Amino acid sequence: MSKEEARKHITALVKNMSATEKLEASEAVSERLRSLASIKFADIIFSYFPLENEVCLLSLMRDWIDESVTVAVPLTNWENKTIRAGLVTSLDANELVETRHNIVEPIHRHPIPTDSVDIILVPGVGFDANGTRLGKGGGFYDRFLEHHRPPIVLGIAFDEQIVDTIPSEEHDQKMTAVITPTRTMLC
Repeated sequence: MSKEEARKHITALVKNMSATEKLEASEAVSERLRSLASIKFADIIFSYFPLENEVCLLSLMRDWIDESVTVAVPLTNWENKTIRAGLVTSLDANELVETRHNIVEPIHRHPIPTDSVDIILVPGVGFDANGTRLGKGGGFYDRFLEHHRPPIVLGIAFDEQIVDTIPSEEHDQKMTAVITPTRTMLC
């Protein structure tokens, strides 16, 4: 199966999930993340604002912000097709802006040093048990991780996004583990 065929197959599975199923699965992933020692002791967590068919970690991000954990999200440079870590201090709508492709970012762009990030939570279209990630095809996370890889890289997914094998290329970056509502898959 090619990457494009895998994207179509997995995307269809996720689109068939109801809003309630996605919410319950997102809550289960958040609980699984809360229980990880590496999350509990992290000073800086690089998360993301979810797109329509991605696991939503907003309640967890809100808790981290309330607990004074430094939370970063991708700041996108569309011209260079790169991302960098940007501080997010509030999830209030008036503090956020929607950019291209429905991607949400903090309205005030405050980059933080990427070498200080302890953990990055990476969404994807799909993952396999070897830690191979299938993204949307832009390569943003792969480029970031190639140059700024924190000690722990966690793929975040619904169970429906786990397949036997993801086609891989040399530039594709592997996950340390993949977290779903029902599994923590060490890679």
